[in-house]
Amino acid sequence: MKKIYQYVCLFLSVVAFSSCNDFLDVQPKGQLEQSKMFDDMMGFEDAMFGIYAKMAAGDLYGENLSWGMIDQIGQQFGYDNPQELTYHFNHYDYRNQQARNVIDKVWAKQYEVIACINNVLVHVDQKSFAPEERKHMKGECLGLRAFLHFDVARLFCNDYTRSNATTEGLPYATTFNLKNKEKHTLFETFQLILNDLNEAETLLADDDDVSYDGTFQRDYSKGRVMLFNKYAVKATKARVYYAMGNYTEAARCAREVIAANQLFKLNSASTIDAVMRFPANKEMIFGLYNNTKGEAIRSTFLRSTGKGSYTEARRDVKDLYETNTFSALSSDLRYSTFFRENASGGTSSFSFVRLIQNDAEAKSTDALKGFVLISLPEMYYILAESVYDSNSTEAISLLNQVRKSRGLAAIASTRVDSKAKFVNEMLLERRREFPGMGQTFYALKHYNQSFTDFRNIDTYQPTNDIFNLPWSDREREYGNP
Repeated sequence: MKKIYQYVCLFLSVVAFSSCNDFLDVQPKGQLEQSKMFDDMMGFEDAMFGIYAKMAAGDLYGENLSWGMIDQIGQQFGYDNPQELTYHFNHYDYRNQQARNVIDKVWAKQYEVIACINNVLVHVDQKSFAPEERKHMKGECLGLRAFLHFDVARLFCNDYTRSNATTEGLPYATTFNLKNKEKHTLFETFQLILNDLNEAETLLADDDDVSYDGTFQRDYSKGRVMLFNKYAVKATKARVYYAMGNYTEAARCAREVIAANQLFKLNSASTIDAVMRFPANKEMIFGLYNNTKGEAIRSTFLRSTGKGSYTEARRDVKDLYETNTFSALSSDLRYSTFFRENASGGTSSFSFVRLIQNDAEAKSTDALKGFVLISLPEMYYILAESVYDSNSTEAISLLNQVRKSRGLAAIASTRVDSKAKFVNEMLLERRREFPGMGQTFYALKHYNQSFTDFRNIDTYQPTNDIFNLPWSDREREYGNP
């Protein structure tokens, strides 16, 4: 892994941000190194592990796109101090230089990973050895390329359902070179995403083993829930169709994942400890291994307990989880598992403890081993909302299955007896389920409703200035103006 990671990813960083003359100086050596690195299956596997490691780093899904920046703009967490970077994200001050640096890095790093993927794709069809393994690898690469472009689109572009044929989309990178990539409309971008996902699904049709035994192994055929497996492709298709408002196809894809119940199951125990974080026993469809972020998470969420002196959870967390309705037969286990109430100076704040609960866990490499990127409850949410109009009974049943797995009784029928009420409940449910997973901002953008900040004081109206992150000034390196 070290060999290919140093070349494919570090080299790509040089290529992406250097002049063409610099590239010509190093290209012959790079070509020689690549011929060595892709001359056996281990070299390809090393390249893929390097790609996943780059995705799992703090610049992307190891922080910014999980429990960091994206959950701050999703108002899951906040720091009420204008000297802190989090404050600027909470207030959507994307012009702040520190905030802009983080946003620009997300853009650049996503496209760097995509370039790494395209480099593997260049070589995977040129070899004759291990055809079955290379077929799966190509499917993974195409699926990952779609997954990464999709997240860039829902961060930096308009919501699809409120767009038209001329709405600006993305440069969709399918080649490994320094040439500017064509910028597409948003509709074209989504079609290219689906094209990659459809081909990936075909290539991964017999990729049925997505088990994970709790350890990271240097074995590409095992632990495939940490690789972009067949069901990760189907789940991503469900996300994409849902974002497009194509609920028929979203329901079909989500249902296929849920139907694989020999692989994935909702929690059924009296606690949710087993599914609160990676690898989320039987609920994780795709996640990334990274056991190095414990201290960063402790420093962010556990270094203090006084209101306004650290990155807090939402101050209305009790209202969000409706703790006043809890009983011996119905109590949301997510509230007591994800958060810790702190009393200080007569006021309360809430620490986020879903990922790291204490100093001892922060120092351990066994407590937090990675990050869940796609989970089973999301498939239930997508399917439920997609079928409500045609079968509200099934939709409510699907919601109640997730509620039951979280310790809650069935929802009162009066709360979901219209589509508008049901949609409102789905937004609440997503906000309860996904803190630390980077999904709440996307939900706020999709539902396009007003919302309050983490303090439950300021109310924001949905606007593109909030929901569309500013494009990197380096956009011209990836797409035509």
